Amino acid sequence: METAKNEIQKAKIKDGQLTVIYNENFTEENYSNTIDKKCAQTVHADLRDAFDKLKLHLVCICEMPESEKIKQHGIYDFNLEENLNNYVVTGYSKGGNGESAGVVIIGQKLLSSGKVLNITTPFIQFEDEEAYEFSGDLYAHIEACDYEVEEYVFNEKWGVKQLDFDFDSPEEAFLEDSKEKKAEKPKRKRKKKLELVPAFDATL
Repeated sequence: METAKNEIQKAKIKDGQLTVIYNENFTEENYSNTIDKKCAQTVHADLRDAFDKLKLHLVCICEMPESEKIKQHGIYDFNLEENLNNYVVTGYSKGGNGESAGVVIIGQKLLSSGKVLNITTPFIQFEDEEAYEFSGDLYAHIEACDYEVEEYVFNEKWGVKQLDFDFDSPEEAFLEDSKEKKAEKPKRKRKKKLELVPAFDATL
C-alpha cells in the first residue's frame, strides 16, 4: 500500500494547542485527502519558536513601525525577543503551486492601551522578491514551521503541560510576606510612669 505524502496547508496555535489542515497525497493512485485536525497536546517549544520567527515577516510585510529597524539590521541579526515581544504569530495559511506558491501570516499586536490589534498579511509569493525583499527567508521560515508541525502531528513531539498547584511559588510567597510585613506597623512601647514614693519621715 502506498504511503501518503503529507503536505501542511494551514496551522494555528491557540491556548498552547495546535489546529492543522494538511493534505494526504497519494501519487500512484492520483488522489488526496484533506485532514482537518484539532490537537489536544501542548505544543513543543521548538514549534513555538518557529512561529515566533514569522513575527519578522508579519511586521515587514504589513509595514509596521519596527520594520525599518529589521531592514537595517537584517532578518537574522535583528533581536527578536527584545524588540517584538508585543507581537504574536497565531498561524499561517499556504496557497498556490510552483512559482505561484505563497503564504498568509496571521498574528496580533498588543497596543500600549492594552487593546489587541489583529493583523493579517496579504498573500506573499515565495519567489516574488519584488513584492517582498525577504521572500526567500520567508520560504525558509515557513519550511521550518512545516517541519515542526509535522514532528508534532506525526512523531508526537509535544510540549510538557504545566500543572497548576494550590501552593504559592517561592516568588509569590516572598511578595505576600513582604506585603504582610509592610502592613504590620511596629507597636510603640509605652513608657512606664514613674511612681513618686514619699520620702522617709524619721520623726514617725
